[in-house]
Amino acid sequence: MVKLWFSCIVLAQGLHTECWTQVPASSKETDKGIDRIEFASVVIADSLSKQFLFKNAKNWVMLLNHHDEKTSITLEDSIGGRVFGKSLFFVYSQTGILKKVSGTINYNLSIEVKDNKYRYRFSDFVFHYFKQDRYYNMVETGKTKPLEDTEASGWQKLWAQHKSTTYLKIHDQINAMKIKMVEKQRIAAEEKVEIEW
Repeated sequence: MVKLWFSCIVLAQGLHTECWTQVPASSKETDKGIDRIEFASVVIADSLSKQFLFKNAKNWVMLLNHHDEKTSITLEDSIGGRVFGKSLFFVYSQTGILKKVSGTINYNLSIEVKDNKYRYRFSDFVFHYFKQDRYYNMVETGKTKPLEDTEASGWQKLWAQHKSTTYLKIHDQINAMKIKMVEKQRIAAEEKVEIEW
């Protein structure tokens, strides 16, 4: 089991301190005894209210909808400060002009907020197989494979590529989320300075 701990990163621009940990493979076990892949952390967000963080969390989740990724909010609880969603994105067996869909990776995401901090969690990654139908369209087969599985007989290199794509995509999303969670606060502060001037 691999655990990466990053702690106390100081962002110079806003003198904003973040303490967080990332756990690509958690200690929670699946039915087969394989460690689950999970990205989770608590982020300190000094001087930001629960309502402000909740609104930004909800807005960020909706930003995940674009041509290669679909996201839907499954729970929106402003009193409890929770936003849960389900997301999927396409992975490919070929790139460039001849890009060919290999399947989709579905996962759950959650953001829970309190005054001055929030917690995110990306978990339950499952690969959904696609195949070409008789009209040359790529369609889902109904077969699935948890991303935690280490073996993919016949296409091990492609399976490793899908895992790598997922890892990079989630890290990009985490970085974008951290920016979006505090972004409007900075804009509001800049506008306030302009008005007072």
